[in-house]
Amino acid sequence: MSGVAAATFWWQYVNPNVLPNLSLWYNASASTTTVNGVVTNNFNVSVVNGTSISAWSDISGGGHDSNVNGGSGKEPNYATPIQNGLGAVFYTSTNSENLDINPIAWSQNLSGFTIYVIARPTSLPVTKFPLLYTDTDLGIWWNGTNWSAGQSIGNYGTTTLTNDTTKFHIYGFIFDGTQTGNANRLKFRYDRTDQTLTFTGTIGTTTGTPAYMFFGGDNRGSVGAGNALSGTYMDGYIGEVLIFTRSLSASEITSTENYIKTKWNI
Repeated sequence: MSGVAAATFWWQYVNPNVLPNLSLWYNASASTTTVNGVVTNNFNVSVVNGTSISAWSDISGGGHDSNVNGGSGKEPNYATPIQNGLGAVFYTSTNSENLDINPIAWSQNLSGFTIYVIARPTSLPVTKFPLLYTDTDLGIWWNGTNWSAGQSIGNYGTTTLTNDTTKFHIYGFIFDGTQTGNANRLKFRYDRTDQTLTFTGTIGTTTGTPAYMFFGGDNRGSVGAGNALSGTYMDGYIGEVLIFTRSLSASEITSTENYIKTKWNI
């Protein structure tokens, strides 16, 4: 109709799976995702509101499913509708709810690494918890005051972000070890905007050799001693996770963030 703007839908943007080196994709927006015309299960079971999630399926084709550690009672639950009519995985800290992956050789010794997490923590306590991080502190975590992002144990950047707990946000992590200087090697993006980081240590040139990757909680005991996140858990929702085993270009960052923004209405 003349004079009426066409509606924009998230599927009009480039789906993440068309970009090279998408090595992990968790999508909690629904029970299934259609990838390249094939319907793929997002979890190990068909989900409705309240379903316990013991495994979150990687729909990138990489086979990097995450599983609950600790058995029955430690599983997060599926919640829907939560954001823009879509579902999410809901974590409760008092139950030590968690999902993790081991081994993660596919994330080791890389000169580039990109993470996106679409999440809404419902509380930001004075204690720490992982959003997505490894036993070598590669990733994103709440440090008890602000958000931090790290490349290896003792080498990380801290933001001044204290963000609200009423909305979903886009958390982005871009590591490029081919660059020079901490600020060029590690960038933390929040709702599509680069954040200023105060660095501790020196950001290295590779991802190192992590063995475990944690989503929303670290229930591995002595594993993950770098920033003392062992035994810490989040309260809140994770809607989607994307990991690329390289640093995305500026145009790829824009297209990926447009896909996320429109899909989740952030």
